[in-house]
Order: sequence, then structure tokens, then C-alpha cells
Amino acid sequence: PVQFRSEGNIFSGEKRGELHVVPKFAVSVSPEIAVVPQSVSPATARGTDRDVRMTVINHSPAAANAVAQLELPHGWTSEPARAPIAFTRQDEAVTVRFRVTAPASVTPGNLVVKAHIIEGTTRYGEGYQVVEYPHTTRRHVLRTAGLMVKTLDVRVKPNLTIGYVMGVGDEVPPALEQLGARVELLTADDLAGADLNRFDVVMTGVRAYERRADLRANNQRLIEYAGAGGTVIVNYNKFEFNDAQYGPFPGEVGRDRVTDENSVVRVLQPQHPVFTTPNRIIDADWKGWRQERGLYFFDTAGRDPQIVDLLELEDPFPYNKGVKRGALVEAKVGQGRWIYVGLGLWRQLPAGTDGAYRLMANLVSLGKAPGIR
Repeated sequence: PVQFRSEGNIFSGEKRGELHVVPKFAVSVSPEIAVVPQSVSPATARGTDRDVRMTVINHSPAAANAVAQLELPHGWTSEPARAPIAFTRQDEAVTVRFRVTAPASVTPGNLVVKAHIIEGTTRYGEGYQVVEYPHTTRRHVLRTAGLMVKTLDVRVKPNLTIGYVMGVGDEVPPALEQLGARVELLTADDLAGADLNRFDVVMTGVRAYERRADLRANNQRLIEYAGAGGTVIVNYNKFEFNDAQYGPFPGEVGRDRVTDENSVVRVLQPQHPVFTTPNRIIDADWKGWRQERGLYFFDTAGRDPQIVDLLELEDPFPYNKGVKRGALVEAKVGQGRWIYVGLGLWRQLPAGTDGAYRLMANLVSLGKAPGIR
């Protein structure tokens, strides 16, 4: 076979690569998964349209003209329906943005939206991922361009506004927006002096207490916000959370985790609104999770009794056996709530896990739950 040889570094030495043939137009789509609530209502009105970005790379050695188009299920529409694109040279990339709209009522399930580039009578619909490491040869992994649209039976309280403190590698805010909530990313100035009472929920992102010095400095404002009737939700953190008392009562993040994504989950307070409002959490919501249940649970040792467990898990892994608590805890603070989430919702939401969306919808709906405001 035809090979390309190049000089690597002193560790890899000479590198050899085979000749790879790629599509004339390489197509990719973002996001790869979109979530749409089953029914349109005032609560989910923001969640029925989706922005889809199609990126096309021209690998032909000359200028080219083509048309970009999405292959949509029956009843779905996009604006624009078709988009002409023009390339002036090889290796040029063009991104087209489509606004995809679901019909007023859809059946729960998964739908595939494919992306196409049409040049004359020829269709192109593949992209590729380049895989290469210092110790391996380069490979091009071809895959069909498109996204999966998951239509879920999920509801959220209407007109929710969430103040969000971004964390590390955090993909939770787009998921909240897909549920229909309005999300505002909080800056250092917001944490220091903005009116937090305009938010139904204030949520801190993945390992935010590790990354955000402004959050650590102004944490007391979140506790005061909860005391005045708000809901504070803290996504998982590592041991930086233990450098001070950032929770409303004494307690620390521990080392417990549950590595089996299919492990047993027991709800300890089945009538709590986290499990009932507006979505009734059932056994099926704990199925189909990815990689793990969660990690860095809130430690049970030395914890103030006002911090209460809402569920417990049991890991069958031989080296981590036993019941684990701290995956989801709550403390009542004045008229409001403070909640720590060790469950890996941050991992499940980008993967489109159905139950994670329903549980997150209930968590953020606590800001409007009866008895809180």
C-alpha cells in the first residue's frame, strides 16, 4: 500500500501512515443529541425549537458549490429548509445554522435527523474523526452525519429562571435550556452584588468550588438566598469544598461513589417533590444510565443531622460493596432549600439519559414548589 513516512520525536522515531480516502465533503453536526419535551405547554414553550449547526469541509482541490439540507421526520420543519454554500478553496470549512421545530405534539422516543450535502445529483452525508497518538498511526473513523432527537415525557414548572455558576467541563446549562428553563450564567459581579432573588434556582456547576474563587468568596450570599426562600443546588465537588464550611450546616464531601451504572437505587422519601413534582420518578428512570451512578458523595461522617439523605445506592462492585448515602442530600434553610447532588447528572444529561432529565426537571422545579415561596 501507499505510505507516507515522516520523522517523529526521539521517542516515536519514524512514523508511517497509510493513504486514506475521505469524502469530498466531510459533514458534521452539533449537537449530537437534542432533547425535546413531549408536549408543548407554557412550561416548555422555550424547549420546542433546536439550533442545529452543520459544518462542512471541502476536500476537493478546487472551488465548489453545494446545498446543505437536513432530513427531518414527518411534521418537523427547519429554517432554512435548504442552504446554499460556496467554497473558494480546498480545506475551507463552512458552518450553516438551522432552526429545527418539532410539531405541537410528538410521541416519546428517539428520532434520527441526518445531514446531507447535495452537489448536482450526488449526496454526501459522512464525516470523520481523526484518531492519532504518538505511538499509533493516524486513522480516519467515518460516521454518518446527523443527530439523535430524544422526545421525552418530561415536564418542568413554568417560567423558570436559573442562575448558574459554571464549573469545569460543564454541559449542564444547555440541558436546562432544552427543558425550557431560562439560564443566566453568573459572573463574579453577579455573585458579589446582583439581586439573586430574581432567580427561582441558583445552581453551581461541576467542581465549581474548585475553579471559581468568586464563588468561594461570595458563598454566604447563596446561603442567604436559600434562607429567603430560594433553592440552591450544588453539583458534585471534590475536596476543595471542604476547605471551608460552604454548606449551610457542617458537613464535607467524601470519597464514596457508585461505579456500576445499573446499581440499585432506593428512594428514602418517596413523597418528596424531587420524586413527584412535576414528574413522578419511577424505576424506569434509573435505567439506561452511563458509566456510573455518581461520585464524591456528601459524607455521612460528622454530618449535621439537618442535612438529610433523599436516596441511597448499593454498589455490587466487589471492591466497593455496600450501601452508599450522600448521593442526593437536602437541608432546609429558612424558607428555602440547599441541595447537594453527587449523582452524575452532569454526565447523564449530555448523553441524553431519560431519567436524568426527569430528575433534573424536578430539582429545578423546587424553586416553584408549594411551601417554598
